[in-house]
Formats: sequence, structure tokens, C-alpha cells
Amino acid sequence: MSKKEKIEIKNWDGITKWILGISILVILFSFISPLIFTSASNSETFDFTETGQIGDTIGGIINPFIALAGVLLTFLAFYMQIKANQIQITQFQEGLEKDKELRLLIERKDYFNKLSLLKVDLTAIESDIKSKAKNLKEFFENEKKFPFLTNFLIRTPSKNYSRILEIDRLSIFNGFNTFLGHRERWIKEFSNLYNILDFLPELFRDLYDKYEYHSKDMFEKKMLVRNGLIQLMDRLSELINIYLRETNQEDYLKYPASALANETIFRYYKIIEESFDEDRNPIKETDLIQIDETVLKFFNQEVLTIRNGEDDFDVRLEPIVELISNLRKQIYLVKQRAMEFSGSIESQYNNLMIDDGENKSYITLISEIHSMLETELSKIAIED
Repeated sequence: MSKKEKIEIKNWDGITKWILGISILVILFSFISPLIFTSASNSETFDFTETGQIGDTIGGIINPFIALAGVLLTFLAFYMQIKANQIQITQFQEGLEKDKELRLLIERKDYFNKLSLLKVDLTAIESDIKSKAKNLKEFFENEKKFPFLTNFLIRTPSKNYSRILEIDRLSIFNGFNTFLGHRERWIKEFSNLYNILDFLPELFRDLYDKYEYHSKDMFEKKMLVRNGLIQLMDRLSELINIYLRETNQEDYLKYPASALANETIFRYYKIIEESFDEDRNPIKETDLIQIDETVLKFFNQEVLTIRNGEDDFDVRLEPIVELISNLRKQIYLVKQRAMEFSGSIESQYNNLMIDDGENKSYITLISEIHSMLETELSKIAIED
């Protein structure tokens, strides 16, 4: 039975039925009352035969009963109107309750859908963090192992973070409050989530900006070394040419300074040739470590040997030694910068991926919130 049928039945309550019944009985009685009151009676007390004209008699008898029935029916009409008003009020209140329930249901569905969307986006963010962390790890390991090579940091976009931040934050908060309010630390979990989502894009943007600056700085420092090496080769060639002019062309390599210059040039170009294929196309960067050990360090050690073994030391080697010392300092600076930057990237990688005691990594915090949402949302019956 529907609520409408129940409301209609309530219109015919006991009072309504009694008044209506009495009114009908009074009306019916009014029609037979003339016969009753004008008939002969065995009792003189109830003998109404001595009456006036028939019209007056009938009217005088029926009218009081008709009037009484009218009063009862009028009262019944007012009473029914009151009942109808009560029913309208009840229906209006029920309508308000239904509207409220529908609005709450729509809101719950909206909160649930947005939390479900948040859960999906967090899955993508977890994958994105792991991907970025993998690229960071490869970069700083290569930077440590090959500080003189150009190591590339692969960049990936960070749109997943902006997608979450575009979701109405108040709705997410209300969703946490509605479905996760039973959790003691739900406010902190909500706060941690948005703190991380606000921070991570800035972190990656800062890392990539620093990488761009580092790459440019390393390129400039390596160019200084390369230009210095070209200058060194020119100086060594000049020294050989001086010996060619000053001595017999067949004997110029017998002199220690000239022989050292020639050997140094030979060693240098041998390393350079390894950086090109048969068609003179570059296949790898020049190995500055090998140049430092095989060329620069070799030259300075040999100069020291010559100085200690000869009374007549060629002082024209001194500016070349100074140039080489500066080149070795520049090469060391390249390595030092690579080590410093790789250490900085490794530190950020650890913050992203490695738990340190009670200090949880960002990937752990995101994973915990994602796991919590997945568990809690699976328990929710949205129609309840």
C-alpha cells in the first residue's frame, strides 16, 4: 500500500465516520419523524396528534432535524478541511525530506566520484614518481661514473598533478569528511596529500631548471678545457718549430724538450682519433680523464724529470707547464661540479623513494593515501 493511500484512509478517522453517520441518521429520521410524531400514541404524555396545519406540522418537525444535520455536516466540512490541511502539510514536509535526501544522495555520489577520480589520478602519480625517480637515478649514477661526459636527464611532463589540483578541493575535503571521517587522522591525511601535490611539481620543475643550468655550466667549462687543449697543442707545436729552426732538422727530436712536445702531441691526437670513426664522424665525447692522465700528467712528470736531470733546462717549458696545471685544475673543477650536482640529485631521489626511519618518502606517503582510498571506497554503498 502506497503512502498516498495511507493518507487518504486517514481522512476517514473515527470522528469523521461518527459525525457522518449521525448526520445521515438525523436526515433519515427527519423524513419519518412526521409520521412518528403525528401518529396516535398510547401515552398521553407523547401524544402529538393535536397539532396545527399539516405544513406547519411537517416543517416544525423536520426543520430542527435538518438544521441539526446541517450543523453536523458543516462541522464535518470544517473538520475535513483541517484534516486536508494537515495532509498537505505532511505531504509538503515529506516532499522537503525527499528533496533533502535526493540532494544528499547527489552530493554523496559527487564526493564518491571525485574520490574515485582522485584514486585513479594517484595511481598515475605513483607511476610518474617512479618513472621520474628512475631517470634521476640513472642520471646521478652516470654523472658520478662519467663526470666528463654529457649525461642527459630525461624529462617527463607533470600534468597528473595539475589534474588533481583542478578537482574542487572543497569537494575532496567534504568527501574525506563524509566517507573517511571515522578515521582518526583523516584531516592530516588530506593535508599531507595536498601538501605533496603542491610540492612535487615545484620540486621537479626546480630539478629540471637546475639540470639545465648545470648542463650549460658544464658545457662552458668543458669548452674552456677544449680551448685550452688547442692552445696547448699550439704552444707545443711552436716549441717544436723553434727547435727545427735552431737545430739540424734531423736532430731536433734528440733534445728532451722537443721530444717531449712531440710525444705529447702524438698522445693527444691518438686519444682524439678514438672519438671519430673511419669517416671522421664523432662517435663519442673526448675522454678528458684519459687526456689528463695520459697527456697532461705525463707532460708535467716528464718536465720534472728533465729539470732534475739537466743543468741547462729549457725555460720555455715553464709557461707550458703553467698552462697544463691550469687545464688540470679546470678538469678537476668539471669533475667536482659533476660530483656536487649528482649528490644533490641523489638527495632528492632519496626524498622521493627512500624511507629514512620515521621520515617517509614521498612515494610511500602517496602509496599509503592511495591504498587507504582504495580500501575505504570499496566499503562504501553509495545508496545507503
